[in-house]
Amino acid sequence: MTIVIAAVTAFAAIAVGVVLLGQSPSTPTVSPQPASSTVAPTAAPAPTAAPAPTASASEPSESATAPTASASGTIPTGVGARDAAPEAPSAVDAPTAVRVPSVGLELGVVPVGVREDGQMDVPDLVSEVGWYRFGPAPGADAGSAVLAAHVDSDIGAAPMASVLRASQGDAVEIATASGAQLRFLITSIEQVSKDELRLDALFARDGDHVVRLVTCGGEWDAAAGAYEDNIVVTAVLDAR
Repeated sequence: MTIVIAAVTAFAAIAVGVVLLGQSPSTPTVSPQPASSTVAPTAAPAPTAAPAPTASASEPSESATAPTASASGTIPTGVGARDAAPEAPSAVDAPTAVRVPSVGLELGVVPVGVREDGQMDVPDLVSEVGWYRFGPAPGADAGSAVLAAHVDSDIGAAPMASVLRASQGDAVEIATASGAQLRFLITSIEQVSKDELRLDALFARDGDHVVRLVTCGGEWDAAAGAYEDNIVVTAVLDAR
């Protein structure tokens, strides 16, 4: 699934690819594209916004024309970015795995940054979800921890597509490098046009702490080589 997001000031945007301006990571746009169907063991991660009204997410329509790679051989991520001028990342308890038990979703988490084309990176393997390492980590004191993955592959739906079946109140469980087990509860599931996605909120570095799971949805735009919408699942720490 491809996620496309416009760049926003001082925030890292989500997309399968993020754009960098100058030497510092930019606010990426989000648009994960179909990825390789190969599933590999979870790789160990390296060191490193406000919820909108709930909307039900619909399954992405299958495209008659399968997405194709660019001339460079890479699949576009669909995430744009603006220069967020992030501070040098301090030591954090990086996420290593994410689970949504209600829909059977379980993926390894790897840290990602920004691609050369300025989009937020997204793992090629459909068995992995990328955590935007220039933003907050799950369990931080404030801001949005963004996790993005492909919604499909060259052989069909990817594991991340199961998040489209999740509901408000479902648990999102995240394991970290220290061995901590964090539990979040879904507060909203939105399907948003990539043209209308608020990147500043999605990649917020302050405000209430939330986790955002992002993938693609809506119709496949063969001309653009991307899905028209993004699915954004927002979850907050379980206070119990």
